[in-house]
Amino acid sequence: MRLRLSFFFVCLLGAAHLAAAEPAAAPEAKPPYRFIDTIDRYHEAVCCFVINASEGADTWLASRFRDSSQPARPERPRLVYDTAMLPYETGSQLILSPYITERKTDGIAAGLRVSGKLQLPRLSERVDLVFDSDYDEGDLTPEIRSADRTKKSSDERGIANLRLRLSDNLKVRPSLELGLKFKPDPRPRIGFRLKIVHENELFTTRFVQRVFWETHDGWGERSSFDVERMIRDEYLVRLNTSVLWSETSNGVRGGETFQFYRFLSNRRAFGTKLGMYGTLEPSVHIETYSARVSWRQRMHRDWLFIKIEPGFDWPHNRDYKITPTIEVMLDIVFGDWMD
Repeated sequence: MRLRLSFFFVCLLGAAHLAAAEPAAAPEAKPPYRFIDTIDRYHEAVCCFVINASEGADTWLASRFRDSSQPARPERPRLVYDTAMLPYETGSQLILSPYITERKTDGIAAGLRVSGKLQLPRLSERVDLVFDSDYDEGDLTPEIRSADRTKKSSDERGIANLRLRLSDNLKVRPSLELGLKFKPDPRPRIGFRLKIVHENELFTTRFVQRVFWETHDGWGERSSFDVERMIRDEYLVRLNTSVLWSETSNGVRGGETFQFYRFLSNRRAFGTKLGMYGTLEPSVHIETYSARVSWRQRMHRDWLFIKIEPGFDWPHNRDYKITPTIEVMLDIVFGDWMD
């Protein structure tokens, strides 16, 4: 019996000795902290908020106006990061664009542009909520921030529309618009839009005809024609012509913009812009000539971009004297930006 107890204690002491001699497992190394990862998490959270808000509004409206048997919408594609093409894309997007400008005659000005589009598939596959805090129907060169635009308060611009596409299967695509324009108080407006898009191996052409009515400004119509060509995925040439008549436009007004871009890589592009606008009827009168050099670069992933755009204006109210200007703008994209 004593031999058995002695043998048991010897085995116990040997096991304790081996356990003490075994080295402790090394703790796993923590990855280094990166501030940009925190920014990514916050951005992803805001993206989810934008998409959930769109789906929540869609569900609320659909439960009141739409049959619950409406099938779900298919997977949404990525956003094409050309803000001028946003009205032609699918999915729900929100773009915040803080900017700062400096002009010889106006000094330094800063602001925030909010634009985007929310799709409401449960209400209808053809209904979108389109909004732009910087939109103005009378702005005939929207690609170029002209010198005269600084004279308008940011409260005098902006629009939010519910757009119903009457057909997506025809070459001629009509749609109805019902919304508000802010000048600065909300003013109801209704409109009819007709869009024709034609693509071939050389050019893409877009013709958009709008007829609208506002409670304060009355009736108006605007015609826009785009001609665009992409060369070897390296160069983009775009020519836009717009003509406007409204009860407050004092005749027929027109504007034209020429844009040329060179894509240096998938992260950056360099371009030039030339534009002019003025009165066509009752007499031809050019109010402003403009020229810009634009540098656009992706700063982080596919949702943060910066644009630096110096240039010159030649406004009539300064006897066409050269007016230097520069603008720096960020584009922060939320919503359906991910793969």
